[in-house]
Amino acid sequence: MERDAKAADTDGERSPRLVLSFAARAALVLAVAALGVLWFVRDEATRRSESAVGFHAGFVANTILRDQLTGAVGSTGRSLLGSAATPASRSRIDHLLRNEVLVGGAVRANLYDGAGRLVYSTAEKSRFAAAASVRRALAGRTSTSIVTLTGSGKALAAFTPIKDVHGVTVGAFELDQDYAPVARDARAVYIPVGLAFAVALLLLYAVLFPILRRLIRRLRRQLEVTEHQALHDILTELPNRRLFQLQVEQGIRAERRLARGLAVLLIDLDRFKEINDALGHASGDELLRQVAARLRTALRESDLVARLGGDEFAVLAAGVTSPDQALEVAARVRTALAAPIVIADISLDVQCSIGISCWPQHGRDMAELLRLADVALYLSKERRTGVEIYTPGEDTHTPERLALASDLGRAIERSELSLVYQPKLELATGRLVGVEALMRWNRGGESLVPPDEFIPLAEHTGLIRPLTSWALQEAIGQARRWLDDVCPVPVAVNLSARDIIDLRLPDEIKELLRRNDVDASLLELEITESAILADPDRAQAVLQRLSDLGVRLAIDDFGKGYTSLSYLKRLPISVLKIDNSFVRGMVTCREDEAIVRSMIELGRNLGLEVVAEGIETAEVADALRALRCDLGQGYHYGRPVAAEQISPANRPRRPVHHGRAVRLSR
Repeated sequence: MERDAKAADTDGERSPRLVLSFAARAALVLAVAALGVLWFVRDEATRRSESAVGFHAGFVANTILRDQLTGAVGSTGRSLLGSAATPASRSRIDHLLRNEVLVGGAVRANLYDGAGRLVYSTAEKSRFAAAASVRRALAGRTSTSIVTLTGSGKALAAFTPIKDVHGVTVGAFELDQDYAPVARDARAVYIPVGLAFAVALLLLYAVLFPILRRLIRRLRRQLEVTEHQALHDILTELPNRRLFQLQVEQGIRAERRLARGLAVLLIDLDRFKEINDALGHASGDELLRQVAARLRTALRESDLVARLGGDEFAVLAAGVTSPDQALEVAARVRTALAAPIVIADISLDVQCSIGISCWPQHGRDMAELLRLADVALYLSKERRTGVEIYTPGEDTHTPERLALASDLGRAIERSELSLVYQPKLELATGRLVGVEALMRWNRGGESLVPPDEFIPLAEHTGLIRPLTSWALQEAIGQARRWLDDVCPVPVAVNLSARDIIDLRLPDEIKELLRRNDVDASLLELEITESAILADPDRAQAVLQRLSDLGVRLAIDDFGKGYTSLSYLKRLPISVLKIDNSFVRGMVTCREDEAIVRSMIELGRNLGLEVVAEGIETAEVADALRALRCDLGQGYHYGRPVAAEQISPANRPRRPVHHGRAVRLSR
């Protein structure tokens, strides 16, 4: 794809920049290291100069000055640093300092008495030193600092204590050394060292740079391979789910700026598992590679094709402004896969199902678009239409539905389910011959959930089996209670597609009948046409075992599905129930009346008992009696009621073989 190529070019352009960036950062680190070393060398040279000046000042103070300044003079016995110093003593101090101390670069000398007052300076205009430096000297510590002299530039000042012959500090001595020689000495030390170190670092950098460059290139290539594998499918080299999701997010941002739209198509290959199992995984992989190649060539350059996993592919179609344009993309996909694909010398017809969602019509973000496209894909496979666009009204996979399914899973243990019963009558006599039981769910004890809402949900989530088991237990238990009243009432349970392929079901029903001591003739199990077609062979085996128990079996909603007459002949069916959609309109619609007439005649010719559902008016009841329909039920005869409301006077007084299954939905 063009986007993948651009990404690769971007990575290639990024590589030199990465090398240069690393080189610049490495050079910066080495330069900082070099400056650090130079600073250390310079600081060490300066420190040594300061130490030398301090040592010189201390030597002067404790040798020359101690004897000359702290000894007694004349008959006064006063120290030359004392408060009674005479002009003669000051002259002597000046001669001493200028001739014996101010040599070798020393530019100034100051004397301080024990109170820290400046009592003498070799400079005509001298300032007081920093009080802190003088205090340290009077405390017996030597220190140095940089000072600025008027007209003489910078000087390195050393402050040291002056002690008498007894070791007592009697004053402080400041010796200022010209800083220029100190600075020259420091430079003379650190500049050669710094240059040598810099040359060594440059040589090291020159040696390491090619190695680092090769290493970075190798790491970059490895990173590109790793990144490609993380974002692409290894088998087909198509983008994988992660990259597809990133591209959808980027596409939404781009199309929002352009005020256009986009579409997400999820593609699932039909019968892939059958091909994979028959020809092997290697052939299955080859089929996926060829499908990927066809999709790449069939779609526009701006479209992104990805493999999400297994036999599921996805297409991101940019610039799609209407669902019709999305359907055109889907048509190109189906056309690309229409021609047979040859695998292992076998020509295979590959078909696919496609689900479509559009932005911004259906979803606002990547996650929602993918979910809605998956919902549409499920519908396309279920309806076998090939292509479906997401329709909000058909979306049963919502957070509300998840919450409903979660509550439904706990409805039995919370005792929220109940059964109600609708009478079923013999049309010729109006006599009650059985009941139809309907399930009700009082969710949370607050609201009734319609059966046509929670029963399909139970079938899709796998909860239908425990619901069927509960209904069987309740219905057979109620049949037992009616038997105890010496008024047997036939009752039955409707079975789903999952129920009639469960090989444990006959044993479960047999145990329930035994435990409740109920004759099997009082139980009728009802199955739909579509449930039989899901797995005809296994369904026939289960139904035959149920029939052998003595349980009656009925085909529910006959005419609504696609049951073959051959199945009616093979299956142990006793009852044929006409779907209420034909019964309700048979008085006003000639076509419905003809269909009902044909079904009644078909059932009679096959030796089956015929039941009409959905009788709501007297006119319909009269028409069915005229056609000699056996049994009927509907609101015309009564709505579903609780078991105790089934009137004892209307109950059958002998065992009969009429009855209908417990329907889990209306």
